[in-house]
Amino acid sequence: MQNYTKYTFNSTNEILVARLFDLGFDSFQELENSSEGYIRDDMITVELNASVNEIAKEYDAEYVVEKLENKNWNEIWEANFEPVTVGKFCAVRADFHEANGSVANDIIINPKMAFGTGHHETTYMMIDTMSDLDFEGKSVFDFGCGTAVLAILAKRLGSARTLAIDIERESASNSAENAAVNNVGGIDIRQAVIQDLEPDKFNIVLANINRKVLLNTADMIASHQNKGDILLVSGVMHQDEQIVETRFNETGYKRHSIKSRGDWLCIRYSRH
Repeated sequence: MQNYTKYTFNSTNEILVARLFDLGFDSFQELENSSEGYIRDDMITVELNASVNEIAKEYDAEYVVEKLENKNWNEIWEANFEPVTVGKFCAVRADFHEANGSVANDIIINPKMAFGTGHHETTYMMIDTMSDLDFEGKSVFDFGCGTAVLAILAKRLGSARTLAIDIERESASNSAENAAVNNVGGIDIRQAVIQDLEPDKFNIVLANINRKVLLNTADMIASHQNKGDILLVSGVMHQDEQIVETRFNETGYKRHSIKSRGDWLCIRYSRH
């Protein structure tokens, strides 16, 4: 059982997070206005804390440190995790749940840690909207893939070239494991940011990430799509609808449809 310490930064800067990962942080949970980084206690040294201070100052970020109670995080996650079932289309479950034979796509997802398992509302809406799309032979980009559940589903639905990236090293590793346990091959899984990508085009982009990342990368997302291509975004709250809508209109997208679940939105755009 590993003991962890949480560092909470008042920033969601992707480059800051990437540099902290290089120091040995295991996982990050990105919130609306902050980022929570988790690191094993045995990784914490005077030198590491000095490096954290330097990086935080460089990006004008402040942070607080909290030693976490000694817990078995995997057991806690298992005790609280419930499968996500989207009609007869798809179920997302862990390997300790029984298979769901009543859905067309039964997907196993086993996150390694309790941190950053995501919002069920956004995952549900992304999957629900994917049920309306034709993935057969399409190129797909899962931006901020997390566990790669969306990329795995896209492959199940017949996608051709499929790229899944996440800034977190742990997420990229876990995504590869989840693809393997579902016997899904052909997904290019990388620890990367969108700025790292080659100038490729994708018929469908799936972006279940937060508002700030969407706003900051809208131009880059658009550069990876042609006229008529499809973009699905979630991780957007009701109060952020207009600012997100304006930003993507500016970059050449037109809204096709919108769904709502709880406090969250999922918006389908087309490139024009």
